[in-house]
Amino acid sequence: MTGTDTTSAQTPEFSRVIEIEAIEPGEPRTFSYTATPAECAALARRLGQDQILSLEAEVTVTRVRGGAHLVFELSGRLIQTCVVTNLRFEASVSETVEVDALAEPEYGRRLAALDAAEPEDDQEPPEQLVDGRVDAGELATEYFSLAIDPYPRSPEAPGEPVEREVFTLRGGSAPEGKGREHPFAKLAALKQRMDTDTPEGGDAS
Repeated sequence: MTGTDTTSAQTPEFSRVIEIEAIEPGEPRTFSYTATPAECAALARRLGQDQILSLEAEVTVTRVRGGAHLVFELSGRLIQTCVVTNLRFEASVSETVEVDALAEPEYGRRLAALDAAEPEDDQEPPEQLVDGRVDAGELATEYFSLAIDPYPRSPEAPGEPVEREVFTLRGGSAPEGKGREHPFAKLAALKQRMDTDTPEGGDAS
């Protein structure tokens, strides 16, 4: 994710700018933001969603060297179209994200340290402070979009019964909580019935 440029001529759909210098060191502050209906409609168009019903962000900001540490508690509701049934349904998103927003030269040093780190080190890259400010609303939008299921399935979508059938044919049981439909499940079931109906050593024709 790139730094958020609050000086851009185009204002983000859900913009909530925090002045980091206004926060005293050692005294974290929490900001609560709620997208308006107009902002939700604009976000739905931007993110390619049927409808965004709500988006709320609680952001706790703590000063650190070179900038601030931010903790985002995100929650939202949206209308999506099921990839299986093609029917619309309501989904919810809940996400917690922690990230540092840093100014130069600390921002550059942190990026260099991440580049030199081991590949398995799973660290969130910092955001870049611009003029001592961070647009918490725009960051919340980016994190919210990453938490949305790109292949949404409604709770009523078929899948789990077919997968259980496939696992039974293999002599096992379906994993708990799985519901992915196997593309050859019906073919496998038909083959099993044909094998059962055909006498041993006989001809199916």
